[in-house]
Amino acid sequence: MFRLIQLRAQHGEPRIGIDPDGYGSEHAALARYRETPAAYFGIGRFDDEGRLAEIIMDTVCSPTAYCPRTAVVVHAETFQRLCDTCSFGLEVLTLPELALHLGVVVRMAPVLASSGRHAAPDETYSASNRIAREFAARVDDPVWRMELCSELSRTPSAVNGLLIGVGALSHREVLDHYPALCALGTQLPGVIHSDLVRATRRPLSPAGVTALRLGL
Repeated sequence: MFRLIQLRAQHGEPRIGIDPDGYGSEHAALARYRETPAAYFGIGRFDDEGRLAEIIMDTVCSPTAYCPRTAVVVHAETFQRLCDTCSFGLEVLTLPELALHLGVVVRMAPVLASSGRHAAPDETYSASNRIAREFAARVDDPVWRMELCSELSRTPSAVNGLLIGVGALSHREVLDHYPALCALGTQLPGVIHSDLVRATRRPLSPAGVTALRLGL
């Protein structure tokens, strides 16, 4: 199920609003979204239990700026989609950083114009799912941890799978796996490690929980 979503900041924290109308496909939701793009941030994909599993962000720069360029980041305070030109000199978040803030996979919608990046969303989604699915069973394996860090180096936005996998551990599992979790924390790629360390300032956020459970 797909629904249109809004993304706003409230007291410094992101808040997601969900449109009540549902759509059976991403294509149908995108078509509805693009009728009134200024009213929404993008599209949310919900799983069978009604939980937000993925956010699909439109490729067009802020509609209020009437800019036709491709959005690549969001404003750090307003979450407005911005291209490289419109974001110059502003504090912004990349998609992986936004995903860390929200604890949800964030990817770009299918590109309207030819860009040569059509495979990227599927690769990110697949890597995130695999990491989340395998995490609890394989985090104690040092070889798997090395492969995980290599995957995150190649596909930083797959960090969503890490957030989901770590967040899904019970308190007992965290205690059982804590040496392996701490070892993983020291092995993470530099950018992801730094983002998670900063997230400890928001200990109740998904990224903050992940950071603390990894001993950061």
